[in-house]
Amino acid sequence: MAAASNGNQEPLVFPIGHYVGANYPFAGAELESHLLRIGWEIYPLGGNDQLGIWALAHGLPGEHDTAPWTLQAVGGAARMGGIPDATRVLDELIGKDLVVEVTPGTAGALEFAKVVRTRSLLSGIGNTRDEPSRYGIGLPGAQAVVNVPLFTYELWRWGHTCDSLWHVSEIFAQAGRRVVPADPDQSDPERVLARCLRAAQTLIANGAIYLDEAREEFVSAS
Repeated sequence: MAAASNGNQEPLVFPIGHYVGANYPFAGAELESHLLRIGWEIYPLGGNDQLGIWALAHGLPGEHDTAPWTLQAVGGAARMGGIPDATRVLDELIGKDLVVEVTPGTAGALEFAKVVRTRSLLSGIGNTRDEPSRYGIGLPGAQAVVNVPLFTYELWRWGHTCDSLWHVSEIFAQAGRRVVPADPDQSDPERVLARCLRAAQTLIANGAIYLDEAREEFVSAS
Protein backbone atom coordinates (compact mmCIF):
# COMPACT_ATOMS: atom_id res chain seq x y z
CA MET A 1 0.00 0.00 0.00
CA ALA A 2 3.04 2.31 0.10
CA ALA A 3 2.85 5.19 -2.36
CA ALA A 4 5.52 6.22 -4.81
CA SER A 5 7.06 9.62 -4.30
CA ASN A 6 6.05 12.53 -6.51
CA GLY A 7 9.39 14.25 -5.97
CA ASN A 8 7.84 17.25 -4.23
CA GLN A 9 6.19 15.94 -1.09
CA GLU A 10 7.92 13.98 1.66
CA PRO A 11 6.36 10.55 2.31
CA LEU A 12 4.35 10.48 5.53
CA VAL A 13 3.89 7.48 7.80
CA PHE A 14 0.59 6.37 9.33
CA PRO A 15 -0.33 3.59 11.77
CA ILE A 16 -3.57 1.73 11.09
CA GLY A 17 -5.96 0.45 13.74
CA HIS A 18 -6.92 0.92 17.37
CA TYR A 19 -5.02 -0.77 20.20
CA VAL A 20 -7.29 -3.01 22.28
CA GLY A 21 -4.77 -4.49 24.70
CA ALA A 22 -2.40 -7.28 25.55
CA ASN A 23 -3.37 -10.91 25.04
CA TYR A 24 -2.46 -13.59 27.62
CA PRO A 25 -4.09 -16.88 26.51
CA PHE A 26 -4.49 -18.32 30.04
CA ALA A 27 -3.62 -17.59 33.65
CA GLY A 28 0.12 -17.53 34.24
CA ALA A 29 0.95 -17.62 30.52
CA GLU A 30 3.53 -15.46 28.81
CA LEU A 31 2.35 -12.58 26.66
CA GLU A 32 1.12 -14.01 23.36
CA SER A 33 0.52 -10.78 21.44
CA HIS A 34 -0.82 -7.25 21.47
CA LEU A 35 -4.10 -6.75 19.62
CA LEU A 36 -5.31 -4.12 17.18
CA ARG A 37 -8.86 -3.65 15.94
CA ILE A 38 -9.37 -2.67 12.30
CA GLY A 39 -12.98 -2.69 11.20
CA TRP A 40 -14.53 -5.93 12.47
CA GLU A 41 -11.23 -7.79 12.59
CA ILE A 42 -8.54 -8.24 15.27
CA TYR A 43 -4.87 -8.23 14.22
CA PRO A 44 -2.02 -9.40 16.46
CA LEU A 45 1.26 -7.57 16.95
CA GLY A 46 4.05 -10.01 17.58
CA GLY A 47 5.75 -8.86 20.75
CA ASN A 48 6.75 -5.60 22.38
CA ASP A 49 9.05 -4.43 19.58
CA GLN A 50 6.20 -4.47 17.06
CA LEU A 51 3.95 -2.67 19.52
CA GLY A 52 6.68 -0.11 20.20
CA ILE A 53 7.27 0.62 16.51
CA TRP A 54 3.53 0.74 15.77
CA ALA A 55 3.12 3.21 18.65
CA LEU A 56 6.05 5.33 17.42
CA ALA A 57 4.45 5.44 13.96
CA HIS A 58 1.81 7.66 15.56
CA GLY A 59 4.36 10.46 15.98
CA LEU A 60 5.28 12.48 19.04
CA PRO A 61 2.57 14.47 20.87
CA GLY A 62 2.62 18.24 20.49
CA GLU A 63 1.26 21.01 18.31
CA HIS A 64 3.53 20.36 15.31
CA ASP A 65 0.96 21.28 12.68
CA THR A 66 3.37 21.14 9.75
CA ALA A 67 6.20 18.84 10.87
CA PRO A 68 5.97 15.61 8.84
CA TRP A 69 6.39 12.28 10.61
CA THR A 70 8.34 9.89 8.40
CA LEU A 71 9.79 6.38 8.43
CA GLN A 72 13.19 7.92 9.09
CA ALA A 73 11.79 9.75 12.12
CA VAL A 74 10.20 6.54 13.40
CA GLY A 75 13.47 4.66 13.01
CA GLY A 76 15.43 7.35 14.82
CA ALA A 77 12.96 7.47 17.70
CA ALA A 78 12.99 3.66 17.91
CA ARG A 79 16.76 3.48 18.19
CA MET A 80 16.71 6.17 20.88
CA GLY A 81 14.05 4.13 22.68
CA GLY A 82 16.15 0.98 22.68
CA ILE A 83 14.74 -0.87 19.65
CA PRO A 84 17.90 -1.37 17.57
CA ASP A 85 16.33 -3.48 14.79
CA ALA A 86 13.71 -0.87 13.93
CA THR A 87 14.10 -1.22 10.15
CA ARG A 88 13.25 -4.93 10.18
CA VAL A 89 10.27 -4.43 12.49
CA LEU A 90 9.01 -1.53 10.37
CA ASP A 91 9.25 -3.70 7.26
CA GLU A 92 7.19 -6.41 9.00
CA LEU A 93 4.46 -3.92 9.94
CA ILE A 94 4.45 -2.36 6.47
CA GLY A 95 4.13 -5.85 4.99
CA LYS A 96 0.97 -6.35 7.08
CA ASP A 97 -0.42 -2.88 6.19
CA LEU A 98 -0.39 -1.97 9.89
CA VAL A 99 1.99 0.91 9.11
CA VAL A 100 1.62 2.66 5.75
CA GLU A 101 3.82 5.20 3.98
CA VAL A 102 1.88 7.74 1.90
CA THR A 103 3.16 10.54 -0.31
CA PRO A 104 0.67 13.43 -0.65
CA GLY A 105 -0.18 14.37 -4.21
CA THR A 106 0.26 10.87 -5.68
CA ALA A 107 -2.07 8.22 -7.02
CA GLY A 108 -1.04 6.12 -4.02
CA ALA A 109 -2.32 8.80 -1.65
CA LEU A 110 -5.70 8.76 -3.40
CA GLU A 111 -5.82 4.95 -3.22
CA PHE A 112 -4.96 5.09 0.49
CA ALA A 113 -7.59 7.76 1.19
CA LYS A 114 -10.31 5.60 -0.36
CA VAL A 115 -9.65 2.62 1.92
CA VAL A 116 -9.25 4.33 5.31
CA ARG A 117 -11.35 6.65 7.42
CA THR A 118 -10.74 8.64 10.58
CA ARG A 119 -12.32 7.65 13.88
CA SER A 120 -12.45 10.44 16.46
CA LEU A 121 -11.22 10.01 20.03
CA LEU A 122 -11.25 12.42 23.02
CA SER A 123 -13.69 15.35 23.28
CA GLY A 124 -13.90 18.80 21.76
CA ILE A 125 -13.09 21.68 24.10
CA GLY A 126 -13.49 24.51 21.59
CA ASN A 127 -11.58 27.77 21.33
CA THR A 128 -10.88 30.51 23.85
CA ARG A 129 -11.33 34.25 24.05
CA ASP A 130 -7.54 34.73 24.09
CA GLU A 131 -6.83 32.42 21.14
CA PRO A 132 -9.99 32.06 19.02
CA SER A 133 -8.13 30.62 16.01
CA ARG A 134 -7.03 27.49 17.93
CA TYR A 135 -9.37 24.72 19.06
CA GLY A 136 -8.76 22.38 21.96
CA ILE A 137 -9.23 18.61 21.96
CA GLY A 138 -8.93 16.63 25.17
CA LEU A 139 -10.97 15.52 28.16
CA PRO A 140 -14.02 17.42 29.44
CA GLY A 141 -13.18 19.65 32.37
CA ALA A 142 -9.44 19.26 31.85
CA GLN A 143 -6.74 21.12 29.96
CA ALA A 144 -6.68 20.41 26.24
CA VAL A 145 -4.34 17.66 25.08
CA VAL A 146 -3.69 19.63 21.89
CA ASN A 147 -4.80 22.94 20.36
CA VAL A 148 -5.16 22.88 16.59
CA PRO A 149 -6.16 25.27 13.78
CA LEU A 150 -9.70 25.24 12.45
CA PHE A 151 -9.05 22.92 9.47
CA THR A 152 -7.53 20.25 11.71
CA TYR A 153 -10.39 20.65 14.19
CA GLU A 154 -12.95 20.25 11.39
CA LEU A 155 -11.25 17.03 10.29
CA TRP A 156 -11.46 15.76 13.88
CA ARG A 157 -15.09 16.90 14.21
CA TRP A 158 -16.49 15.66 10.89
CA GLY A 159 -14.07 13.08 9.50
CA HIS A 160 -15.59 10.12 11.36
CA THR A 161 -19.02 10.84 9.86
CA CYS A 162 -17.70 10.23 6.34
CA ASP A 163 -17.17 6.91 4.61
CA SER A 164 -13.47 7.42 3.94
CA LEU A 165 -10.70 9.99 4.09
CA TRP A 166 -11.29 10.65 0.41
CA HIS A 167 -15.00 11.20 1.10
CA VAL A 168 -14.23 13.87 3.71
CA SER A 169 -11.77 15.52 1.28
CA GLU A 170 -14.53 15.71 -1.33
CA ILE A 171 -16.98 17.15 1.20
CA PHE A 172 -14.48 19.79 2.38
CA ALA A 173 -13.65 20.69 -1.24
CA GLN A 174 -17.34 21.04 -2.07
CA ALA A 175 -17.71 23.48 0.83
CA GLY A 176 -14.55 25.30 -0.26
CA ARG A 177 -15.87 25.81 -3.79
CA ARG A 178 -18.84 27.68 -2.35
CA VAL A 179 -16.69 29.97 -0.20
CA VAL A 180 -13.28 30.37 -1.90
CA PRO A 181 -13.57 28.80 -5.38
CA ALA A 182 -10.30 30.39 -6.56
CA ASP A 183 -8.21 28.70 -3.84
CA PRO A 184 -7.31 25.15 -4.92
CA ASP A 185 -6.08 24.26 -1.43
CA GLN A 186 -9.70 24.58 -0.32
CA SER A 187 -11.64 23.72 -3.48
CA ASP A 188 -9.70 20.91 -5.17
CA PRO A 189 -10.28 17.55 -3.41
CA GLU A 190 -6.78 16.21 -4.08
CA ARG A 191 -5.21 19.36 -2.63
CA VAL A 192 -7.61 19.14 0.30
CA LEU A 193 -6.55 15.52 0.78
CA ALA A 194 -2.92 16.61 1.10
CA ARG A 195 -3.99 19.00 3.88
CA CYS A 196 -6.03 16.24 5.53
CA LEU A 197 -3.04 13.89 5.57
CA ARG A 198 -0.85 16.46 7.30
CA ALA A 199 -3.62 17.37 9.76
CA ALA A 200 -4.27 13.70 10.48
CA GLN A 201 -0.68 13.25 11.61
CA THR A 202 -1.12 15.89 14.32
CA LEU A 203 -4.40 14.34 15.46
CA ILE A 204 -3.00 10.80 15.49
CA ALA A 205 0.11 11.85 17.42
CA ASN A 206 -2.06 13.36 20.14
CA GLY A 207 -4.51 10.47 20.41
CA ALA A 208 -7.39 12.46 18.94
CA ILE A 209 -8.11 10.08 16.05
CA TYR A 210 -7.07 6.71 14.70
CA LEU A 211 -7.26 5.36 11.16
CA ASP A 212 -9.73 2.56 10.51
CA GLU A 213 -10.76 0.86 7.29
CA ALA A 214 -13.27 2.73 5.14
CA ARG A 215 -16.92 1.82 5.46
CA GLU A 216 -17.52 -1.32 3.43
CA GLU A 217 -20.31 0.24 1.38
CA PHE A 218 -17.95 2.97 0.15
CA VAL A 219 -15.18 0.55 -0.77
CA SER A 220 -17.66 -1.61 -2.71
CA ALA A 221 -18.93 1.40 -4.64
CA SER A 222 -15.47 2.73 -5.59
